[in-house]
Amino acid sequence: MSAILQPLLERSWQRLKVLRRLRVGPLALTYRFERPARVTANSRSRLRRQCGPAPDEGGLALLVGVGPGFGDSLARQLAEQGFTLALAARNAERLDQLAASVPGAAFAYGCDATLETSVDSLFELVTQRHGVPDLVVYAVQRFCPGDTLEVEGAAFEDCWRHNCLGSFLVARASARAMLARGSGTILLIGSTSSLTGRAGHLNLAVGRFGQRALAQVMARELWPHGLHVAHLVIDADIAEDGNESGGDPQADPAHIARIILDLHRQPPTAWSSEVDVRPFNERFWEHC
Repeated sequence: MSAILQPLLERSWQRLKVLRRLRVGPLALTYRFERPARVTANSRSRLRRQCGPAPDEGGLALLVGVGPGFGDSLARQLAEQGFTLALAARNAERLDQLAASVPGAAFAYGCDATLETSVDSLFELVTQRHGVPDLVVYAVQRFCPGDTLEVEGAAFEDCWRHNCLGSFLVARASARAMLARGSGTILLIGSTSSLTGRAGHLNLAVGRFGQRALAQVMARELWPHGLHVAHLVIDADIAEDGNESGGDPQADPAHIARIILDLHRQPPTAWSSEVDVRPFNERFWEHC
């Protein structure tokens, strides 16, 4: 029975993802048919114990899309520099472990960066509990490889939502929060595909191109108001925990984290709008 049902269910699933519109008389209901992403809650006990305004020496850093390797390394370096950390990702349970292991105050929040309501809730909680962030880093990436003729519309949209729409939602919320204070840094983390549309990378390149355009527009609009918006292109594979594997050139996540800290600390008479980084021993524009 399962051998008969499974192919039928798979075809139905694919068909529902393509249709995405239900007509009801003169109206049409448009939907996204997808498996829901599980967003976990943050540790309430940690918040009760340590919640409060960020200290003056470092400020408050909000990192959206904290993953193993680069995200962990960035969190640790910022914590060592005296920053209070608000760490956001769908899996806040994993981030709770990271928050407990870094020096100083760090808090984990569950957030789906592709949903406007989830991003708004994140910023409402963070600003109420810790104040307005001094530094916001958006480092979410989604990539489904495939040639253009094979790419499904749903997969294309999903990658665009993570790479571009999420950047917009988080950057806009950051700017709205920072504007009254007249200071703050918003960094959008891009990749090789931010500048190069390579074969098989359509789902990544389109969103990354849009993210780069977003950074350029926001920089022009917000720099005069004291908000530093910049785009960091990581043209590299990033080593896990700083250890290269297989002999291929890889970037040390701790070194990339240092670049982010330097960008945040740039004097306003010499701000950068875009920086690209890669290992010294590899060619340009070959990785993600």
